[in-house]
Amino acid sequence: MKKSSGLSLTLAFLVVAVPLSWGLYRSVKNALPLFTTTVTKAP
Repeated sequence: MKKSSGLSLTLAFLVVAVPLSWGLYRSVKNALPLFTTTVTKAP
């Protein structure tokens, strides 16, 4: 079995983690208005 170098593991982790975290951030940011309520005064 061939051992992977630490650099290649780090690079592979970053290739997966960065887009995944960006997508998660954007999803939460876009979904946040669904869970916040705004109270409006009735005239």
